[in-house]
This record gives sequence, C-alpha cells and structure tokens, in this order.
Amino acid sequence: MDRLHAGVDLGTSRVKVVLANAEGQVVERHQADIPTSTGPGGEMEQDPSHWWQALRTALAHCEHAEQITAIGLTGQMQDLVPVVGARPLRRALLYSDVRAGAQFDRLQYLVSNWEAITANQQDASCVPAKLGWLAQHEPQTLQRARHVLLGSPGYVMLRMTGRAVCDPVTASTTGLLDVTARDWSQTVLEACGTSKELMPELVDGAVGELSAAAAHDLGLTPGIPVVHGMGDAGAATDGLVGSEAGSAYLHLGTTGWVAGVVDGLPTEPSATHALVMPGWSSSLRIGSVLSAGAAAEWARRSFFEDFGFAELDQVLSERVLQLDNRPLCLPGLGGERTPVRDAALRGTFVGVTRSTDPGDLYLATLTGVAMGLRHAADEMGWRQERILLAGGGADSTLWRQVLADVFDAEVVCGSLPDPGAWSALRAAARAAGVQPPAPLGESAGQLQVTEPSFVADQYEELIGAHRALYDAVAPICQVLS
Repeated sequence: MDRLHAGVDLGTSRVKVVLANAEGQVVERHQADIPTSTGPGGEMEQDPSHWWQALRTALAHCEHAEQITAIGLTGQMQDLVPVVGARPLRRALLYSDVRAGAQFDRLQYLVSNWEAITANQQDASCVPAKLGWLAQHEPQTLQRARHVLLGSPGYVMLRMTGRAVCDPVTASTTGLLDVTARDWSQTVLEACGTSKELMPELVDGAVGELSAAAAHDLGLTPGIPVVHGMGDAGAATDGLVGSEAGSAYLHLGTTGWVAGVVDGLPTEPSATHALVMPGWSSSLRIGSVLSAGAAAEWARRSFFEDFGFAELDQVLSERVLQLDNRPLCLPGLGGERTPVRDAALRGTFVGVTRSTDPGDLYLATLTGVAMGLRHAADEMGWRQERILLAGGGADSTLWRQVLADVFDAEVVCGSLPDPGAWSALRAAARAAGVQPPAPLGESAGQLQVTEPSFVADQYEELIGAHRALYDAVAPICQVLS
C-alpha cells in the first residue's frame, strides 16, 4: 500500500486537496466550495466551521484517505478569527474586509512609525484595524477570546492538533509583525486594544499530530503529522517555482501579481508587499494589480457581450500587434495597489480617437494590466528573460503575447494546477521524512512558449507615459470618489 501525502489549500472560494505518493505522482484531487457573507459597508466574512466542513467534504471523496501519512496546510492570510479552544466566537473577518476605515485612521495617528515597524504599507484591510473594530463594536468577543488566529490554515491547524500557530509569511501580511524583532509588535497590539497573550505562536513550519477526534471526523488516521505551511502567497510561489532567492513568476487571476523571492528581509515599506519567508533570511516581494481577470471580464462584457474569451482570442488575434489605435488604460476598477496604493483610483482610458473601436478598448484593458505588472516588476528591480505565467489568464493567447512584449521576455505556461496545495504537499512530504516533489514549473510537462515580437520596442517607449497616468488621474479620482 502506497504512503500518500496530502496538500490542502483553504482558499477564499473553495478548499482544494491533492494527494500524491512518495514519487510525487498525483493520485487524487478534490475540492469543495466555501460560502462568503458580504455587507454594504465592506464586510466580507466566512464561518470557520464552513472551512472545516468543506475540508471534510473534499476528504470524503478521497478513495485513498486511509493511506494519507502526512498533511500540509496553506490558505487565506490576513483574516481575523477569534476563538475559545477550537470554537470560533464569530464569523471570520476576511483579508478583503474593509469596514474598519475609521479604526485604521486612528491607528495611523497612534502609531506614527507603524509602516517602519512592519516594513510594509498598511491599509484598512489590515488585522490591527479589524481588531480595533472588534474592540469598539464587539468588545465582549475579544474579552472572551483565548486566541485570535490569522488565517484559515491557522484555524484548521488548531482544530486538527490543538496548536495555535502562524507562519512568518502570513504574519507579514497582518500589520502586526515587527520584522526587526521577529515577533508581534507590542506597540501595535496595544494601539488596537489587545495583547500578545491572544496571538498565536509565531513559528516556521509548525508540526502537530492529528488528534483522535479530528481524525475520526475527517476519516483519517490519528497521530499523522500535520504541517502549517506558508500562507497562500508564499505557498503559490513555492508550489510553482520554489522558495529560493531568484524564484519568480507572474499570475493572472481575478487579481494579478508579480512575485519573486529575494535575499534579505524587508527594511522599509514600498508600493509592493514584502513578506518574510521561512528561515527569516529571504523575503517574498509581491506587486499586485487589483483588477486583472476582473478587468478583462468587465471589458469582455462591456464591448463583446456575445463572445467568450476563447472566441475573442481568435477574433482579435491579427490585431494584438497593432498599437496605432490602442489607448492607454489604467485597469483599476476599484482602487489599486501597484504601482501606487490608492483606494480611490478608477479605471481610465486615455488616447481614444474616432478610429478607436471595441477591439482596441478590449486589447487596451489587457495591455493596461500587463503594464501594471511591469511597473510592479520595475519597482522590485525584477527582470527576467523567461517568465513563468500562472492563473486563468494564462489561457489567453492574446494576453500571453501582450505580456511577452511588455516584459520583452519569453512567457511560458502549461499545466500548473493547484500550486498552493502542491506546496502544502511538499511540506507534508518533508514532515514525513521524504524528499519533496519538485515545484510545478520544473515538473510540468510540455510548456507553451510565447516569444516577444517587434512591438516590444514600442511598448518600451510607452511604459513611462503609462506610469505617469497614475499620478495624473489620482486627484480627479479623489474628487469622483
């Protein structure tokens, strides 16, 4: 009987489970959906019990669950989950919850060196603002809490093993990590009305044993190791290209980002995120464009409602190298993070003429996302001749060509499913004393390669003008908002 390792990715919309043997051959994949509750004031919440139920559902479909000998966990970061024991006291406030604007403004006043402490820019989605909101609106919740957990993997780890832990990648996203001290910031915690006693243990690759009760509920074997791997951003990087310095890739999903691992810890905030990697000797730099696939979907629906993405790839294939009538586009439909962090920024077209048609506007939207990612890469000092591309947007031949030209680099993509779960599986293999399988970018089969074309030089001339647009339209967007 093969010994199997399981990787679990507790994402925002679903739980994904991947099982593989010691040789890294995938045996099964399963998933289950997670519902989200929203509100008009920026509320985004999930019931942590639904995370557990979704995991149980996914595992119930595994034909070889009894052969699992180690489990690795990854998933959402920057959530707020107050618990007593393993019981949540309320629904989790998700990373995307922005109701705590007033509390964020107050924290900025109280902690003048906040961004220097964390080496990251902060906004209203940060955990300290959420803690401040709870302290003001639901003080009894914090009074009753034994711990506040900071992501879905943390909650599942607690319920599986009894350990309340957090990894450094996730901790870096919260606004609570003192990077220099390598610990939770007492200054920030006091400002938002809580203390270190509530915080989970900050550890690398925490390992616990699956309890008998949890094993019975999940249909697994008691006592197998459970690993709290990196939070989703670190896990996606590790699953795709590894976690050594120099590892980097592009992602095109609902949002888009460029991510790369660099030597050393972050020292000061910038428009890109800087997350501490395991070992505390390197950091993951991420520049994100908030509307990537979301912007493409808006453009498709607005200009070509009767066409799907694959059809548009065919219809516009001969125009992807024609820039004459293509305006410049800022794709931020609801704020932006890179190259500027501005919640008021809105989507913009500049340079529309009588000759501009819906095809130009659709291609301009794809180009605007690509240029936003290029700005992020420039901010990070990241240039590569060969770039791995992941996410649903990698299916678009148009977008791949635009990216290859905007970055003046080969763009490669292929079958790269569930990189977060794959990283968690790699962590599980290590815990079981087995050589982990290679990252997907190394182990995938035939990769598709898109070469840059002659228009790469034309894009290079436009990059500076596109970057200047963010600053030019920011005052107007402030008025409109």
